[in-house]
Amino acid sequence: MKKILYLITSSEYGGAQKYLRDLAVNLPPAQYQAIVAAGQGDGELFKQLTDFPAIKTIKLAGLQRLPNPLTARQCLQKIVQLLLQEKPDILHLNSSVAGFLGSWAGHIYKKKTKATLKIIYTVHGWVFLEPVFFKSRIYFFVEKLSAKWKDIFIVLSERDRQIGLSKKIAPENKFVQIYNGLDFSALSFLDREEALKILPAQFQKNNLPILGTIANFYPTKGLQYLIKATKTNLIIIGDGHERKKLEKLISKLNLKEKIFLAGKIPQASRYLKAFDIFVLPSVKEGLPYVILEAMSAGLPIVATTVGGIPELIENKKSGLLVEPKNPTALALAIEQLLNNPEQRKSLAQNAKQQVEKFSLTKMIEQTYRLYS
Repeated sequence: MKKILYLITSSEYGGAQKYLRDLAVNLPPAQYQAIVAAGQGDGELFKQLTDFPAIKTIKLAGLQRLPNPLTARQCLQKIVQLLLQEKPDILHLNSSVAGFLGSWAGHIYKKKTKATLKIIYTVHGWVFLEPVFFKSRIYFFVEKLSAKWKDIFIVLSERDRQIGLSKKIAPENKFVQIYNGLDFSALSFLDREEALKILPAQFQKNNLPILGTIANFYPTKGLQYLIKATKTNLIIIGDGHERKKLEKLISKLNLKEKIFLAGKIPQASRYLKAFDIFVLPSVKEGLPYVILEAMSAGLPIVATTVGGIPELIENKKSGLLVEPKNPTALALAIEQLLNNPEQRKSLAQNAKQQVEKFSLTKMIEQTYRLYS
């Protein structure tokens, strides 16, 4: 039986955590034993795994986004100790900090023990593409430095594969492109009437069309650009450390009566049919599950041309795509759809057909081949 150690920076639930969970819980129990180790966050990832007692979970205190040198060193030592304790056959890394510290720890472990350890790193969107110049330079250096310790890079889109090659992160034979996938049988959407119950009273009374998105409140999600583009009702499901900034912007633009920050909602995708249009204004992405879910829900979509989104949505056929960081372009695309119900219907139907190509079964099969 092979032992797989999954390592991820944060236990806060997002796309990378969903990806990890889907891989861990579907492992054939007769062939694999799964261990999931995650750092700081709200612990939602661990809650998602409570129904799977065969999966061992470990909280790594100190593992966090942008750790300081002292905590990073301590965390590195903890990961080495974890490897010595568990002796996994495969170390599957997710997110940039876990990718760097985990691969470094794996390198140390292999030198100490002479053990065989396959190190796989899934790139959930290249972190050096984040919109902060100084940080992006550091991230790029770290990715280049740690690439030699990683055996396989899983990239979620052809675009990210091309970026990895053009930036000479690693040789071509280390890259494997695998799209994220959904378990369509497990999807469940509330009907519109039920979904609308998340709205406050004033939104239910003004009868304006409803835009919506689901996102953690990170700078990479570009939520400020969507707020600036909004002229109708907008629901944002999610939360995070950018909340106060977004609330100040909403107040400054006098949009308190139109924009509702709904906070975190369990199984948020169930409420997608409350939206007339789904909008994702990200400035950086990998291959967002929320787009796949919105496609499955039969929603017309406006999104940005970042990460693997153009590989999910064909512009003007299964959605409208605009350049990132451009509230004017977002506003024009939204207005076009609001004024054209037939186009909304056509885009939504095409998206629902297109999403069938992105199945969880296919994602799992392709990924598990790398474990052999």
